[in-house]
Amino acid sequence: MDWKKEAEEATQFCLQTFWDAGAKRFRPNTAKPGALPWEFMWGNGVAFSMLVGAARDNTRVYRPYLSAFFAGMEDYWGRDSRPPGYDAYPANGGSDKYYDDNAWMVLTFAEAYALTRDIRYRIRAEETLAYVLSGWDDRQGGGVCWREDRSSKNTCANAPGAVAALACAPFGDTEGRTAWAKRIVNWTRKRLQDPADGLYFDNVNAATGAVERTKWTYNTALMIRAHLDLWQVTKNRGDRDEAVRLAEAAEKAFVLPDGAFRDDALFSHLLVEAFVLLWRETKLPWLRSRAEANGAFALTRLKLPDGGYAESWRNPDTKPGQRKALMPNVATARMLWCLAHLT
Repeated sequence: MDWKKEAEEATQFCLQTFWDAGAKRFRPNTAKPGALPWEFMWGNGVAFSMLVGAARDNTRVYRPYLSAFFAGMEDYWGRDSRPPGYDAYPANGGSDKYYDDNAWMVLTFAEAYALTRDIRYRIRAEETLAYVLSGWDDRQGGGVCWREDRSSKNTCANAPGAVAALACAPFGDTEGRTAWAKRIVNWTRKRLQDPADGLYFDNVNAATGAVERTKWTYNTALMIRAHLDLWQVTKNRGDRDEAVRLAEAAEKAFVLPDGAFRDDALFSHLLVEAFVLLWRETKLPWLRSRAEANGAFALTRLKLPDGGYAESWRNPDTKPGQRKALMPNVATARMLWCLAHLT
């Protein structure tokens, strides 16, 4: 499979279909006029990660898009909080920030800095990490909250929060940021890991302690990455072993008969990426095979005849002329770039 060719095609579709060069932002879909004009911050994080993946392959073409999009997202940067962070949507009349949205931005800005050495990305990664860590409080024994109403503490904020702290560790305060990662990982394991299979529940209510027990692919994916990153920093063999154990549990729980992960692209692309990163470390062949099986599923079952990819992985509408949405397309493009860079 020519993953590079498919990734390039998917990225160009996103740029041609959703990118507004004047506003330097992505539109969320091809819906009729009257819909919200810009993507929410979660989708922006995935779109930026797609562009970073593309720039890794062709810096000349895609680095200008990174720079433009960074500028276009400045209207989301909410200075009303201390520390500041990204709002869910620009000019919303008040703070509406999610700690998980901001954690995703730390990851992709750190990756962009490693690729380009553009200091803007490093500075914003560190600023945004400060906002993410400010979401920690002591209710339920700790944990980073999901959003500013602080009603729940979700794996989707804590797992990428730990990875974000480790992504910024090379920039300074290495010991402190590594300690933060360990603290977050330990709390998440204690409060949100299912002891039966090792996978992760969605969230715990910050007031009552009630656990919402849904298991999403991306939650386990980021805990795989957290343990893998801790292993690479501390060389604690237990973290490497736990990353492999979680991947084995994900393989048992999340793979359907068609060979792909259960959830839609916006979740599953992160588990594919975690499998790719763990394969690079361990060279366990089943990790690479499963990652590539998800890519093959997207190409054979979800690719649309008039361009782009279907929104639903399980009930795909592949008829021409349907609405196209940004999130499943940038998530699929990011997944394909991960596969293109397997070696």
